[in-house]
Amino acid sequence: MKKSRVAENLFLVLQLGISMIVPILLCTAAGYFIDKKFGTHWMIPLIILGVLSGAVSVWTLVKKELAAARKQQEDIPEWQKKAFGDRAEQEKSGE
Repeated sequence: MKKSRVAENLFLVLQLGISMIVPILLCTAAGYFIDKKFGTHWMIPLIILGVLSGAVSVWTLVKKELAAARKQQEDIPEWQKKAFGDRAEQEKSGE
């Protein structure tokens, strides 16, 4: 069964969103808990930490996806690229 490019891209966007929002929510919850329990002011620094860790997570995920796309592009023989152009890339990717 062929993978749908639309489904792959939708999954990637969903994964990027989840990778960004989960650290933010966890750090916000931890900051709120610490503030209520001990009466300190840790919520803002932990929110910033959550945003930074979410950004790093998204960045590594994007780097990995770009590397996989480049590898897939390099796997197409040069003669096939010249002969078929975009069709060779589409066939290699499963469309």
